[in-house]
Amino acid sequence: MVNLLGEDNVGIGTDFTQDQGDDFFEYLRHDKGYSRRLVPKGVGDIPTTAQGLKKISDFPNLTAAMERRGWPEGRIVKIMGGNWMRVLKEAWGE
Repeated sequence: MVNLLGEDNVGIGTDFTQDQGDDFFEYLRHDKGYSRRLVPKGVGDIPTTAQGLKKISDFPNLTAAMERRGWPEGRIVKIMGGNWMRVLKEAWGE
């Protein structure tokens, strides 16, 4: 994404669903949680995340991976939250 959009336009989200049971994921697969099924049976039935990013507490692994690739600190700061802070500040003011 950084190569396509630039480092000023990419931010990591933290919408983790760790420790949720099957009922939670079944709810997510339906319109407003209870209506028609939005995702066909068998698709999305097993939530997956990237190796080493199973929980929010694994975020330091992502930072370390960017450091190993030689990314400058400023780029990492932007992607790990700085860009979100800038966008929210622009949207909501100071």
